[in-house]
Amino acid sequence: MNRLRLDNLSEIPVQIRPAYDPRAVKTGILHLGIGSFHRAHQAVYTDDAIALGDDAWGICGVTQRSATVRDLLAPQDDLYSVLERDRGFEHLRVIGSVRDVISAPSQPERLIDAFSDPAIKIVSLTITEKGYHCDSDGLLLVDEAIQSDLDGSTPLTAVGRVVRGLDARRRGGSGPVAVMSCDNLPSNGDYLKGA
Repeated sequence: MNRLRLDNLSEIPVQIRPAYDPRAVKTGILHLGIGSFHRAHQAVYTDDAIALGDDAWGICGVTQRSATVRDLLAPQDDLYSVLERDRGFEHLRVIGSVRDVISAPSQPERLIDAFSDPAIKIVSLTITEKGYHCDSDGLLLVDEAIQSDLDGSTPLTAVGRVVRGLDARRRGGSGPVAVMSCDNLPSNGDYLKGA
């Protein structure tokens, strides 16, 4: 069996492969935290939306700690499969909505470039509650990673990366962007804004 890639998608049954050409998809979403949850849910919903005809919503995923997801998806042109199972029902499909993956720790310049891209209209996050480095009083200023971010070093936290990226976007005149927390937190938008 050949490895899943763009150049062999035509060998995959039509009901399994994306209902569009992933090569034609433009990147409009920058997503921090491209773990299993995101790939099995949000990227699938985005795949459905692209299949309806709007090719401006491809995803550039961002790994926060390890380059493992990037390194696993890169040889597959960022394609991967999802298997849904439910009481005797199984549906396998290839997801084409993820068009690039950046490792924030090892590619900080690429991340800033992605934030500064005028085509990016949404910056979304699934980084878990711990990823915000906050408590009920706000940002944990005593946290070593937050201290490093505040010292002007290459950001270590998702919040630091968002702040640095939004600043680069503002300085570059790249236009407005929606920033949204997709984490299961009460008032997650306010939580992110507070951070």
